[in-house]
Amino acid sequence: MPRGIRGIALVLAATSLWGLSGTAAQLLFTHDGFSPLFLVVVRLWGAALILMLALGVRAPRRLKVPWPDLGRLAIFGLFGFLLVQLSYFAAIASVGVAMATFLQYLGPPLIALFFVVIERRAPAPAEALALALALLGTLLLVLGRGALKLEPAGVLFGLLSAFSLAFYTIYPHGLIRRQGAFVTTAYGFLFGAIAASLPWPLWQHGIGQVTTGSLLLIAFVIVLGTLVPFALYVLALTQLRPTVVGIAATAEPLAAAISAFLVLGQALRWPQYVGGALIIGAMLALARQNSGRSTASEAEPTPVAAGGRPDA
Repeated sequence: MPRGIRGIALVLAATSLWGLSGTAAQLLFTHDGFSPLFLVVVRLWGAALILMLALGVRAPRRLKVPWPDLGRLAIFGLFGFLLVQLSYFAAIASVGVAMATFLQYLGPPLIALFFVVIERRAPAPAEALALALALLGTLLLVLGRGALKLEPAGVLFGLLSAFSLAFYTIYPHGLIRRQGAFVTTAYGFLFGAIAASLPWPLWQHGIGQVTTGSLLLIAFVIVLGTLVPFALYVLALTQLRPTVVGIAATAEPLAAAISAFLVLGQALRWPQYVGGALIIGAMLALARQNSGRSTASEAEPTPVAAGGRPDA
């Protein structure tokens, strides 16, 4: 399988799990009374401890990180993993999930803009087409859920989540090259969890009704909704350029809509079908662009190997 296709498959797997995680989180919020902040802290700590323990058992030497990179990993965890979740949940609380989702997925255009301004290199034609299809598809997908709310604070939080999404897609390139994808992910979770826990103790974050069902949902959110998809996303950055990864991530709203339909019985409307078709078209455009050729394009920084070595 070409590396480009493999990278897109990694992102699509990650976004599918995020979509399912959103449905599980909604059940925890509405049925069991857990707060979003509690779930953010628990999922970060859970994923951090599992990944750090796994690395400690299998490759303890890889956990020894130089101080300069340790500081960069702290920045990555705080402004990447933590901020993107907190700002997204805050946007949902103010303007609703539809507008919050659309605002967050302004992140891919920001990624493309970064490379246009900083690197002075525009996306490839197929990537520009995929970006336009993905944006229009996301808009139709979220508009199909109902009327959108416009509250200044919520819009600001939504834009902050978009900037954070762009940040954690672009920023870890050097860290992945030096430390590897999984060490970068593990420390990102750890520093994000520490930062989230500093303002208040965990028990003040809004613990809901603890039942067997809620514990299973929390475990699902931690492992399959956080640890696995974020690791897959960071690993995809070793296969694809950040712009392509960001565009492919727009499959998450589609996965969330399908999950909500199957699990929660939320009916899909015709704009959502059209939006889903456009997002699928964007994925096909990316797949065609990235099949059969190296991802080491000059348009953006060269992807790096998962073990921390530059590609030959």
